[in-house]
Amino acid sequence: MKGLKISSGFERSGPLTVAVSMGNLAIKSFQYKEPNVNGLGFTYPGRRKILWDGENMKVTNYEKANEWVQGTY
Repeated sequence: MKGLKISSGFERSGPLTVAVSMGNLAIKSFQYKEPNVNGLGFTYPGRRKILWDGENMKVTNYEKANEWVQGTY
């Protein structure tokens, strides 16, 4: 089927995939919690605006989120 054009190529699906992935990263960051030092309750350090450096494929203002960007499979 040479020459057949698909209905949604990478020029459309690539940016959509990035947008959905960034949404998932923001949700995971928002929900991440750590126990307080006194053992009572939790802190939520990821509840912030996530700043993304697309060229270097990393979050620039929340280091913990970078652990979730590229996994080892």
